[in-house]
Amino acid sequence: LDTLMLMNLTGRLSNARKWMATKLDYDQDKDVNTFETTIRMLGGLLSAHYLSTSFPGMAPLAEDDVGTPGEDLYLETAKDLADRIIGAFESPSGVPYASFNLKTFQGIPSHDDGGASSTAEAGTLQLEMKYLTKLTGETIYWEKAEKVMQVIDDNGMEDGLLPIYIYASTGKFRGENIRLGSRGDSYYEYLIKQY
Repeated sequence: LDTLMLMNLTGRLSNARKWMATKLDYDQDKDVNTFETTIRMLGGLLSAHYLSTSFPGMAPLAEDDVGTPGEDLYLETAKDLADRIIGAFESPSGVPYASFNLKTFQGIPSHDDGGASSTAEAGTLQLEMKYLTKLTGETIYWEKAEKVMQVIDDNGMEDGLLPIYIYASTGKFRGENIRLGSRGDSYYEYLIKQY
């Protein structure tokens, strides 16, 4: 959506919005990756909301609610999805499970990696969740996302370098493999973006 806006593809954007309003249904018994769903789907919806409200000329569409500025469809859809994602954070430690079920909202440990979540993935969900709190005033998104950072910090890792896997069940790291590449990279990137 945000890409369609940036490229000024208003016809395609109009079709995408119509599909969202009439056919998009997250209430499906499907297991999806927490990280990918958050950064791509939730992030895309929040970006579309931002662009459509901050730069309405980029999205010259009819209002969702007569007399209300902006396009609530993006934000309402983002909130619906985020409420499902929050199920992944319902672990004993607060670290999100690697996946969750869209219909049941249940978090699912990784089928690989001894059930541990990727540190990079668990530590890069904060921007979307915190921005959603800013937009809705509902603090649960901020609290769940910030809890992850507290659990990571409470591990007291020397020099701030972290193993690439963390258990959602305990909040403790799995193994001693530290990498700045896959499974580690975006954690460090998002530290800068968060602060």
